[in-house]
Amino acid sequence: MNILSHYLGKAEGMAIFPIIGVFIFFSFFLFLFYFIAKMDRGFVKEMENLPLNNDTEEFEDLTKTKEIHHGE
Repeated sequence: MNILSHYLGKAEGMAIFPIIGVFIFFSFFLFLFYFIAKMDRGFVKEMENLPLNNDTEEFEDLTKTKEIHHGE
């Protein structure tokens, strides 16, 4: 590791790469925050309840007939 830091320390223009990395990191999370803030609340509720709705229907079929129906 000492050899790597020795050669990277002497290379000019290498200080820009950590700055670019931090900029990309924060840009991604700012974009994600903006995307979530602007998301439609109805869509969020629909996606939130989607797994529960499908499981409930299959569970009701299972309790009624003691068989699993695969979309028949």
